[in-house]
Amino acid sequence: MKEPDITIEERSEEQDKAHIEVRKAEPAEEPTGRVETAIDDLAASVREFAAKIPESISKAVERALAGRDFPLMVRVNDEALKRIDQLVETGIFKSRSESAAFLISEGIKAQAALFERIESKIREIEKLRQELKHIIQEEIPPQ
Repeated sequence: MKEPDITIEERSEEQDKAHIEVRKAEPAEEPTGRVETAIDDLAASVREFAAKIPESISKAVERALAGRDFPLMVRVNDEALKRIDQLVETGIFKSRSESAAFLISEGIKAQAALFERIESKIREIEKLRQELKHIIQEEIPPQ
């Protein structure tokens, strides 16, 4: 077995200080593999998430555009028009009409609890109307 070569250098005190300072400035070594594994895991998660985004957007678009049988003309403010146009500019939607239909559909989904309460109140109102109609028919004979 060959012995390693040893070199001896003479240094001044200033050179030793500079050398020590440089060594102190070097970053400490990380535990081998743990950081790299964490970064690799994070990168894989980001890639997986990014791959799912277009798929989920296209599914949402398909659902929003399915069964669009009723034309509707609406007036919107500048902010709403800007957002509708942004969706068209991205290429996700072909027209303002498609973009608006998507936003309306998503808004209805987001407010599902509110619309359930509204439906309940409408049923109550309809029941009261029927009761009033029945009362009027009993009190006022047909002529």
